[in-house]
Amino acid sequence: MSGSNKWVYNRVTVPAELLPMLESFSEIFALEAAESLPGRNLSFERIADSSEVVSEVKFTADGAVIGYNSISAAARGIGSALAGIAGKQSTPFTMLGIMLDLSRNMVFTLPALEKLFRRLALLGFNTVFLYCEDTYELPGEPAFGMMRGRYSAAEVRAMDDMAARVGVELVGCIQTLGHMAQALRWTGAYNTIKDTASVMRVDAAETHTLIGKMLDFWRDNLRSRRIHVGMDETHDLGRGKYLDEKGFTPPFELFVNHLNAVTKACVARGLKPMIWSDMFFRLGNVKQDYYDLNSKIPAEVRAAIPKEVELVYWDYYNNDQDFYEKFIDMHRDLGGEPLMGAGVWIWSRLWYDHVLSGITNRACINGCRNKKLKEIFFTMWGDDGAICHFDSAWTGLTEAADLAYGVDNEAAAAARYKGLTGSDYFINRLPGLLHRATKLSGEQFDVIKGHNTDMAIFWDDLLQGLAYRNLQVMNESLIPVLLKDFESILEQLAPHRADCGGGNLNYGYLVSKYLRDKLLCRDKLVKAYAAGDRETLAMLAGEDIPALAALFEDVMQEFRKQWLGTAKVFGLETMQHRMGGQLARIKEASLRITEYLTGVCDKLEELEAPLPDAVERMAIYCDMASGSVLV
Repeated sequence: MSGSNKWVYNRVTVPAELLPMLESFSEIFALEAAESLPGRNLSFERIADSSEVVSEVKFTADGAVIGYNSISAAARGIGSALAGIAGKQSTPFTMLGIMLDLSRNMVFTLPALEKLFRRLALLGFNTVFLYCEDTYELPGEPAFGMMRGRYSAAEVRAMDDMAARVGVELVGCIQTLGHMAQALRWTGAYNTIKDTASVMRVDAAETHTLIGKMLDFWRDNLRSRRIHVGMDETHDLGRGKYLDEKGFTPPFELFVNHLNAVTKACVARGLKPMIWSDMFFRLGNVKQDYYDLNSKIPAEVRAAIPKEVELVYWDYYNNDQDFYEKFIDMHRDLGGEPLMGAGVWIWSRLWYDHVLSGITNRACINGCRNKKLKEIFFTMWGDDGAICHFDSAWTGLTEAADLAYGVDNEAAAAARYKGLTGSDYFINRLPGLLHRATKLSGEQFDVIKGHNTDMAIFWDDLLQGLAYRNLQVMNESLIPVLLKDFESILEQLAPHRADCGGGNLNYGYLVSKYLRDKLLCRDKLVKAYAAGDRETLAMLAGEDIPALAALFEDVMQEFRKQWLGTAKVFGLETMQHRMGGQLARIKEASLRITEYLTGVCDKLEELEAPLPDAVERMAIYCDMASGSVLV
């Protein structure tokens, strides 16, 4: 924007507490400090304190007045003004945040983080959890986070300054018990603290020395005194080297003793710890099921939970508001007020899953509202290599923030998203429909238990066809429905390929085309082989499959470009190893068909291998790319 279309603010009259934020926004949005230049004037006024966070926008003849009672409310008000949204909005959540996964390949660069913090602030978020298992430097620990894009102390201080400018609190989110496989793989450095492949020994002095270094790092480099120390999903706690050397000890005893030791270390450093709550509930039932409403946590364990520890209830799977409310009560029965960890679904997907996120988050947020919970954040995991295009999630983050502010209106979300990214809200959601067919025989699929068709087909081996055969087992009519849906998505995306303000729609288009063409090649291959149609097989080997290989190379190049535009180079190699293998297997399919047609081999064994009808497999790389798993 320029001239009279630009938003301007007066440094003299704007509240001093907002100036750093306005200066930061001015670097990327049509916002400028000026006393007399023409433009739409942006002014601010503090409003009366409230039990909720309140943001209000009133448009005037010469601009807009933003009423606010917190820095994050003022930031959301600016976002509303940029989007042309007037009126009062409020949220009961004094902490509204996200959790950024920086441990599963993708480690964001500082410029990417600054863009992220600014956009989050404009949506009304005020907290970011930095999930780092080993991706930060520790003194005297050269193997910790080696070749993983780990952050230096200086980088963390810099990102903390960036976030503080826009009113966002950064919280360290680490692991002090399990999920430590990336570090424990270096047996030369960490053999003495290794219990199982991913769990540290709770009885080793070296474990607690390492944890002390972890806590010192986050205490010394972030303003926040809160710290998330993890401790989730330690199913095999005490069942590795500890069991071999010391015999069986009840997991509850080991867990609580370790928790108390870590809590004591946090308190000694002036840190306020929180942990994921699942292990208390898992260890309270024989199935180790987190979401078991009948879990029985012994009274002595309840009493042993340190009063200084906050519990984080994570749940992005349930779609029943009543379940969330009951589980919040179960957390409160443990003696404290929980934080809620919901989810913006970008893990084990190629594109943000708007359908699943919307269903689970509505139930979750409404349950939290009804139970008067005050703190909520949305996890953004990077499972299966952080393959999901991260910027596709801005539609989901916009919706999550709106729902937290009591706004459930797609037109309003679309306007806010347009003001934030300059892009179209509905078009940017389209590639997310690749996860599942939208309709089958007139019925909607179960989106909670639905198969991730995009990941399944993406990693499927063209010759072995594990995903293809699984889709047939699910429903014999599914494949033609998928092909029709993919075609519809392609037609709608085609005119928008140059748009990358929100998600990279050219990448979304290329991925959609690849999934369609790959599924089509596999379908033609299976049918032609069964029918003895040598003409079609020859066309597949000579034309269709080579074209598919060329298309996948385009996908790989676009993936690389967007990765390096967001993240450090470390981690890219993992995805290139996988994708390079896929490309080799596509080319191998063409070669195998040619050998079959020329009599080098008398059959294609890959197509004749049986698959039991009862098979169910996860739609992730290691389960779809091959019939074998190498460890």
